[in-house]
Amino acid sequence: MSRRRKACFYCLSLLLLALLCPLQVLPQESNSRNTSKKEDCSAAKAKYAEGVKLLNYNERRAAFLQAVGLCPSYAEAHVNLADALEHLGLMKKETFRGVQDANKLLDEALRHYSRAIELKPDLVAARMGMADVFMAQGRYPLAAENYRKALNSQPRFQGVESRLREAESRSATVSGKLKTASEITSDVQKSNLQTMYKTMGFEDYVIKDSDRQSFNNILFKGWSAAIEPGEPVNQLNEIGKALASKDMLSYKFIIEGHANAVGESDRNMNLSNERANAVREYLVKNFGITPDRMIIQGFGYSRPKHDPATDALNRRVEIVFFNEENKK
Repeated sequence: MSRRRKACFYCLSLLLLALLCPLQVLPQESNSRNTSKKEDCSAAKAKYAEGVKLLNYNERRAAFLQAVGLCPSYAEAHVNLADALEHLGLMKKETFRGVQDANKLLDEALRHYSRAIELKPDLVAARMGMADVFMAQGRYPLAAENYRKALNSQPRFQGVESRLREAESRSATVSGKLKTASEITSDVQKSNLQTMYKTMGFEDYVIKDSDRQSFNNILFKGWSAAIEPGEPVNQLNEIGKALASKDMLSYKFIIEGHANAVGESDRNMNLSNERANAVREYLVKNFGITPDRMIIQGFGYSRPKHDPATDALNRRVEIVFFNEENKK
């Protein structure tokens, strides 16, 4: 046999051997790698037990955050962390300048409630918490949907039916019909921002955000922050009249900008801020509303109100009226 043939034969032999006897990862290496990623759920449960005894919500957040870090699949720890974040958010929402921080805390709470539901779909406390946050964000149809799911899962869960009725009522009142200045003023002044529910024996304060005004007729074209003529301008004029009236002079307000889920996140975040700012500039220019009465905040497509998230109705602005005198 020639050298060339011998070399080819040797190569083919090695290839056949590799196919028949593939390399295997050494067991000790595999075990070592798995051990480094293993959840420490025993330590997480100990930290959880400490957390439930705490009364301060900052301390509870810290304890449950540690529990989640030790055992990311611990659904109950996610629920209690979310609950602490939700309450901290509601407390921040007590002051006008705290609203933006409050919104971040509520968004974070929502993420942990969602994670808990992913881990345990039948966890009613997580479903209720998620619905409560949706109420605080003015996303009433989504709140109603989650209250319904909680009720189906546990029909005797205290307080669910009353909250569901509230969410359905608020969903029904949001329409695309022009709302006059007098109607806006009346709705805001009769607002009862916080309502107490009793859940499992505990007092549970839930922001219903009844001083939030949703206007389904202030919509924007795709990738535009320009205020359209016709219904959008007409509605803004009514809002301006209400804000400029002596009945509303003690009120400040937050203008929230939103986008639908089309395109990149960063671009939509910028666009939603531009939409909120366009409304602010219109009110300043045409009605003399002082800028220190207003805060703008864009949410991109992180807070869809209508399904699917790509729906053009999500390209909207909402206004939350705020009267610190009523909170003293």
